[in-house]
Amino acid sequence: MSVQKHIKASVRALEAYSVKSKPLSPELIKLNQNENPFDIPAEVKDELLEELRRIPWNRYPDVFPSALIEALAADLGIPMESIIAANGSNELMYTIMMAVVSRGTKVLIPTPTFFLYEKIVAVMEGELVTVPARADLSFDVDAIVAAAQRERPALIVLNSPNSPTGQMLRLDEVQRIIDCTDALILVDEAYIEFAEQPSVQSLLASCDRLIILRTFSKAYSLAGLRIGYLLAQPALCAELLKPKIPFTVNNYSSAAAIMLMKRKELILDRIRYVREQKQRLYSALSAIGGIKTFSSQTNFLIFQAEQNAAQLFGKLLSENVLVRDVSSYPQLERMLRVNAGTEQENAAFLTALKKHL
Repeated sequence: MSVQKHIKASVRALEAYSVKSKPLSPELIKLNQNENPFDIPAEVKDELLEELRRIPWNRYPDVFPSALIEALAADLGIPMESIIAANGSNELMYTIMMAVVSRGTKVLIPTPTFFLYEKIVAVMEGELVTVPARADLSFDVDAIVAAAQRERPALIVLNSPNSPTGQMLRLDEVQRIIDCTDALILVDEAYIEFAEQPSVQSLLASCDRLIILRTFSKAYSLAGLRIGYLLAQPALCAELLKPKIPFTVNNYSSAAAIMLMKRKELILDRIRYVREQKQRLYSALSAIGGIKTFSSQTNFLIFQAEQNAAQLFGKLLSENVLVRDVSSYPQLERMLRVNAGTEQENAAFLTALKKHL
C-alpha cells in the first residue's frame, strides 16, 4: 500500500528543495547562496562560546527570545510588541501563511521571485496570483495594482530587494500598493542592508496591514545559525504569534545576534566592502562581450549569457566556481546568479567565466 495516499495532494505535487552544489573545500569559490563572504571574527566566536558555557543547556530557551527582541527594539526604535523572532525568516514565512492562507485564499506575488512563497501557498492550498516583471526585470507596479484591485487577494508578497533579480520597489511604489487594497502586505527585506534605497520601515506606523521580514543570514554573516525576525504593528503581531511554533530560537543563535548588533561598525564596514565588490563585479561583467547584466540593490547580480545556462554553470563548476543557475525561473532564460565575494573570489569567477564563453 502506497503511503502517498495519506499525503495531501497539494504536497504530492511538489518537489523537495535542492541546490546544485559541491562539497565545501578550500578550493571552492562559493558564490551561489548570497552569503556574506566573511565569517564572524574569531574573538567574537570566543566570546560567544564563553557566554554559552554560562547558559544551562538542559533548560529550554525563552518561548520567544526576549533578550534578542529587546535588543532589536532598542536598535530599531520600535516597541518589543512589534517584533517576532524565529529560526530564520523562512519559518516566519510559514507562520504568516499559516495564519492567513487556507484553501482558495488568494495570494498575489510578483514574479520572478524567491521560490518559497509559491511553495507555501501551494501547501496551504491557496490560490496564487502572479504578476510578471517588466522586460528589464523591474517591478510592474501598474500591473500589481491592477491585479490587486481585480483579484482582491488576502495577502500581497513583495520581495524587495528581490531575489533573484536584485530589483527594489521605491517607498512611494509600496505606498501606492498599500493604498490600492485592503490586503496584508508582506515586504521581505532580507537584503535591505545592501540596498541604497531606504527600507519600508517608515511606513509601519501608518499601516496596520504591513509586515516586514528581516534576516541575520546575509549582512550579519549568521546564515549557519538561522535567525530572522518580522516587524508589524502589535495587534497584527499578536495574531501572527498564535500559529507560531514556540522555542524555535536557540540560545546560541540569539546570543550571536545580540553580540553582532553591538558591533555595528564591523557590520557596516563589511557591507561597504560587499557593495564595492558588487559594483566592481557589475562593471566587469558589463564589459564582457556576449554578457548582459542587470543592476541590483542586493549583494548579488544576475547575468545572461548567449549559451545554455546549465552548460555554463557546469563549466564554471569544473573550475571550482559555484554560482546559481536561475534559468528555470520565469523570464530568466539563460541567466545565472553570482553573489559578490572577496576581491580574490570575484577575480577567480571572472577568469573562469571568460575562459568558457
